[in-house]
Amino acid sequence: MNEMTELGRFRADVPAPAAATLAAQEERLLAAMAAMATTAPSASRRRRPVLAGLLVTATLAAAAVLGPVLGGWESSPTAYGNAAIDIVLRGDEYVATIKDPFADHALYTEAFRAMGLNVALDLRPASPTGVGHIFRLGISGATAKDRIGERPEPEGCTPGRPGCTLTVTISKGFSGRGTIYLGRPARPGEPYQNNADAARKGESLEGYDPDGRTVAEVLAETRRRGLEVTFQIIEPHPDGHGFSMRPDRQRAEVGGHWIVWAAEPAREGAVRLLVSEKRVARNPVTGR
Repeated sequence: MNEMTELGRFRADVPAPAAATLAAQEERLLAAMAAMATTAPSASRRRRPVLAGLLVTATLAAAAVLGPVLGGWESSPTAYGNAAIDIVLRGDEYVATIKDPFADHALYTEAFRAMGLNVALDLRPASPTGVGHIFRLGISGATAKDRIGERPEPEGCTPGRPGCTLTVTISKGFSGRGTIYLGRPARPGEPYQNNADAARKGESLEGYDPDGRTVAEVLAETRRRGLEVTFQIIEPHPDGHGFSMRPDRQRAEVGGHWIVWAAEPAREGAVRLLVSEKRVARNPVTGR
């Protein structure tokens, strides 16, 4: 639909004035013109600015009605912000800066939709190394050129620390539908929702490898570090690839001779140990 078609529809929606009203308006206009013709030039000059002002006012009023319609055809928005997020188009990508990682997710969705993007941002509590990083993506209908990523701002800073913001980038023209699960700092006692290795740098068991150790050995290390421990009982597959987990087995008493295959951050000051009663040749969690 072009501008002229839209203007025609706008005019069609405005009811036409009655014939008597038009006749009265025409009579008043002719009377005003006759009065101006008999007025001295100086007086006429004084009235022209008034009439010009009325004309400008009428023009601006019409522009106020048509402006939002016509303006929508000129260009797409390049920036949007609310209490939770700021989004700016920089070159060939949108840069979304998270201002409030604890805000209602609807505010993030609102901002992306305002920029013409069908994207939802879901911030979840994460362990220290997961803060500021995407730990899950749900994308449908995207093309090979569509990109979603994350980076800290300013560059090189550590997400979760003062002065370092969570930032998501989305390619210009992103045509798919996406849900971004991004790690945010957890509140005190809040469970982490990302999967991470508790032994990696920056996590609670940094520098200690629990792979293949007995529960008794790992518990000695967690006590030394002042960590709470929970267990997740797994059943390694017979072929040595992968494992299963039965909810009814989770209440079983874990013995000190059981084997630890992985340690995950559970919440601040706590780790979760993935264990089995019997040792197998291959780590069922890592496949090594």
